[in-house]
Amino acid sequence: MNNLKTAARSLTVIGAVLISVGGISYAALQSQPAKLTGNTIETATASLQLSTDGTNFSSSLPGFDFNNIVPGGSPQSSSFTFRNNGSIPVALHVAVSSTPINPNDVDLSKVNVTLTPAGNPAQTFNLAALMAANNNGGLLLTNPTQLFVGNRLLMTIQVSMAADALTGPSATIGNIDFAFTGTAVTS
Repeated sequence: MNNLKTAARSLTVIGAVLISVGGISYAALQSQPAKLTGNTIETATASLQLSTDGTNFSSSLPGFDFNNIVPGGSPQSSSFTFRNNGSIPVALHVAVSSTPINPNDVDLSKVNVTLTPAGNPAQTFNLAALMAANNNGGLLLTNPTQLFVGNRLLMTIQVSMAADALTGPSATIGNIDFAFTGTAVTS
């Protein structure tokens, strides 16, 4: 009986301790949650536009007709202007986003496109490389390295053809869409 009383007392003490400990953690003071509500996460805007007159800008314009190209001769050229209409500086990339119509089998790796940004060195690409680059975001224009927000950039585009680019009296390559992209520059 003595052992039973001791066991009962021990259980009572253990129970009281458990209730006391549980009550202490339950009774701890706690504030109501302080909240920042209705947050929004929004990206910067990359918006590259083109103009052939320097005044009216758009994301898509009719291209140029480079005619009377003499294989191995001087290039034909035209000009247009970029404008960064976004909220972040962008790096410029170029690609050909269409499949050109090439009924005379001109070797597109021997058709050169030279882009010359005002005040910067020219870069030359061939049509085959520009077509291949379309799936990877285009080829980087390294000068300038970026177009800042609100800035404009006059660009000259020249097209030429190597002397051995074709066989025959003449050729036409159509449906060439030059696609320029502005990729956000973060540093």
